[in-house]
Amino acid sequence: MTYPIAIFLGLIQGLAEFLPVSSSGHLVIIQYFLKLREATANVTFDIFLHLATVLAVVWVYRRDLKEILTGSKVGEGSLGVSRWRLLGLLALSLIATGVILPFKDSLTTQFDNIAGVRVFLLINAVALAVLPALRRGAKDLTGLTWLGAVVIGLVQAIAALPGISRSGSTILAGLLLGLAPREACRYSFLLSIPTILVAGFVQIPDALEAGFQFDVGPASVAFVVAVLGGLVAIPLLIGVVEKGKLWGFAVYCAIVGLALFVFSPSVG
Repeated sequence: MTYPIAIFLGLIQGLAEFLPVSSSGHLVIIQYFLKLREATANVTFDIFLHLATVLAVVWVYRRDLKEILTGSKVGEGSLGVSRWRLLGLLALSLIATGVILPFKDSLTTQFDNIAGVRVFLLINAVALAVLPALRRGAKDLTGLTWLGAVVIGLVQAIAALPGISRSGSTILAGLLLGLAPREACRYSFLLSIPTILVAGFVQIPDALEAGFQFDVGPASVAFVVAVLGGLVAIPLLIGVVEKGKLWGFAVYCAIVGLALFVFSPSVG
């Protein structure tokens, strides 16, 4: 793997993993148009980049994570949620997401299908444009119910489809459940930590079967770029959600989705 490709893939991972534009959808597009299938299909490299994005979330939410590990409550003042309740909610969401595991292999085939990506990107665009206008809540995480945690987990499972954004779908679900924008983002990103780690763990057998393919130099550069990309993308998205301006990402997804119909019309 060359350094330019490593930098490019690290940047895509760092930005698209957190911005509501679907990192998996962009992976398919890269494979289809840039013919970087060997690089993007490198399971070891993929796991490495996902660890980079986890590191970015850990840094941004280091205060919350410290309170989860050492405090009794997570959050400011008397409105903080019990750390045990928050851990229970996150665990419930993760278990609900796990319903996708039996269908992992069949869903993986979608990653080779640009026809599916363009449709899912358009669905993602509509969701980003319409759903934020339906409700703007003000609840903190103490107001998230157990059922709400299940709903967010199931929505995250749907985001396994390439073209549907994990961060976007979970944040939108949180908003529809009445969470304040910043709290919806907080829950989504905290949930991303175990989700990404579990996803990486599930990939380990594939990495062992393929043999660990690892170019230390390019992979290290990609790792750093992915971390930096995440550190930019996370606060950027939080600000956009708080301002209620997700429509910008909706326009982007719509343009890319429609462009795929123009430039890959024969794909079935």
